[in-house]
Amino acid sequence: MRNEENMSQPLAILAPGLLCDERLFAPIMDVFAAHGYETLLVTHHLDDSLGGIVSRLRAQVEKNREVLLVGLSMGGYIVLEAFFSHIGIPKGLVLLNTNARADREDQKEMRRRLVEQSTLGRFTGVTKKLAPMFLSEKNLQNQDLVEVIIGMGEAIGQEGYARQQMAIMNRQDRRQDLPQIEVPTLIMVGEEDQITPPKVAREMHDLIPDSKLVEVPECGHLVPLEVPELCKAELALLMEKIAKN
Repeated sequence: MRNEENMSQPLAILAPGLLCDERLFAPIMDVFAAHGYETLLVTHHLDDSLGGIVSRLRAQVEKNREVLLVGLSMGGYIVLEAFFSHIGIPKGLVLLNTNARADREDQKEMRRRLVEQSTLGRFTGVTKKLAPMFLSEKNLQNQDLVEVIIGMGEAIGQEGYARQQMAIMNRQDRRQDLPQIEVPTLIMVGEEDQITPPKVAREMHDLIPDSKLVEVPECGHLVPLEVPELCKAELALLMEKIAKN
């Protein structure tokens, strides 16, 4: 547990996406320190359910700690689960490249097939062939960015990937719960996001009362990596708003 001196410091809880690790948030980390936030990265590859991931998180967060919940894609599912599970005292929510819907049956079946293939020695993480699913056409030309994505997938590994897919496919539909969110909420999505397209971000924006939607041109599924300066600027505005509340 953190010491009492840090208890007065708000905590930004950062939840990465499928096959992502701390490198996802590396380009934006300084904005949290600049606004007086401590940070905590969610461990999201050791449990095969959102409930398990959030239970692990609960053991790391004091009940009366003010928190800002930040999640991308799968991380968005995690922070929504954490919000409604009352992890700390939520003061703000950041939903990046994510959605509030459950998987359809065809999506679940696709995930099962991918997991089955990965157990047969066919796990390749994120290859250059798959990179276009994650990045905009423009950012796909950035080889350093492509290498970061490949490296994150390798670090998570096959077993972590299988557990993550299990957690994702069994998540519940949270749309009916979104109107209950009363904290300031930032929603960001890339206009070229093929995995969680802008329409699902707009859906969340329509359902969350105090939400701001930012649709980013020439950006795909990884806002913090693709447009870090814009992401930091929007996070700064949100944290300043929270500080005034």
